[in-house]
Amino acid sequence: MADQKELRDYYTSYYEKDHYDSMAYKQVILKEFQKIRSQSKKEILESTRYLNELSHGAVFLDVGCGLGLGLAYANQLDCQLYATEFDSGALDFVHKHFSVETFHGDIMDAKYPNSFFDFIHMSHVIEHVLDPIAYIQEMKRIVKPGGIIAIGTPNLGSMLYTFHRYFNLIQMKVPDIIDGVEHTFIFPKSTLANLCKELDLILVDHYTHGLGEKLSNLLSYQLPIHKKVNRLIQNLFQVNQWIICKTMK
Repeated sequence: MADQKELRDYYTSYYEKDHYDSMAYKQVILKEFQKIRSQSKKEILESTRYLNELSHGAVFLDVGCGLGLGLAYANQLDCQLYATEFDSGALDFVHKHFSVETFHGDIMDAKYPNSFFDFIHMSHVIEHVLDPIAYIQEMKRIVKPGGIIAIGTPNLGSMLYTFHRYFNLIQMKVPDIIDGVEHTFIFPKSTLANLCKELDLILVDHYTHGLGEKLSNLLSYQLPIHKKVNRLIQNLFQVNQWIICKTMK
């Protein structure tokens, strides 16, 4: 498994890597920004179940914000925006589109005050860290009593991942779902729920969903055909999950 320095180096200029470039990912995100700007609060909450507990004007933190899709939704709800991110280029990108206070680096080093945020959003980050428990504990520390922590991550209990593991086992290969560098931990739905409960979080909602890849985007990607097929298949299975938790008052 990678150490902290290796992970930090890996995520520097992460969104400039070839697989994002081949997807013209920034252009995809810009199209999403345009769509979000045209949506009402009701439409946003209907399309983003994991944000149903987000109140208008909340103090919102996006942990590992990437190119800012979570920030775009929160901005449309007039939230006060904060974000952490390793990739300085991604931070430059979000600053062009939002008024957001950012920290370049790890949430563990940001030293946010106790009980500061109303809502903490963490999408596809927890599977990349070395100590998920420490991250959840830090989010508990900085969220207000009764505040919300929403975590999106792959669902290792998906039938697709199960098939993938058995297929590799038959071929006597080590599965690449958890590769020790990009993915350090991936949780089955029940394991993630139990972990949050053990850390005294109250489960508000927990659900699985597919990749959500739009066919029009998929066809436009400059990817090998087998990678397009892989992403298309992931649309058909519940490969991801969101868990929304509330802290005790």
